[in-house]
Amino acid sequence: MDDKLISRLKEFYKLETFQVAFYKAQADSAANEYYGKVFQKLVNIEQGHADYYADLIERAGEVVPSFTGSVFKLAGDFIGEGVEQIGQHDTCTLGVMLENKAIKKYRTFIKESKDKNYIEIRNKLMEFLLDEEFHALWLREYAKRE
Repeated sequence: MDDKLISRLKEFYKLETFQVAFYKAQADSAANEYYGKVFQKLVNIEQGHADYYADLIERAGEVVPSFTGSVFKLAGDFIGEGVEQIGQHDTCTLGVMLENKAIKKYRTFIKESKDKNYIEIRNKLMEFLLDEEFHALWLREYAKRE
């Protein structure tokens, strides 16, 4: 693996880890049982994405990025606190914005992986892109109901 690919894997590991922290904060603070279950499902899916990147990074002999407690506190406690103050509609809207950012990054990474002929990684990226698109759709639709 070249340095650019390793850098991209680390970037995506960080993105997915942030999404895990964000969705976990939503799941943990949810008063609505259904809403909490949805966000726990998102946590599980995004954690699978993060684990995939961590595995590739480790197999390349690199160190998986680590986060200090303050990053998780910012991603979890701050956003979680905001959820109680701004409500589920705005939380879903913020989730859509995060997912849209991830979708854009995935599309770019898929193109790069095609150019470099990283077939195995490209196939996984497409799977993860679909997950992100489904997450954005659900969040957008749920925000309309609230």
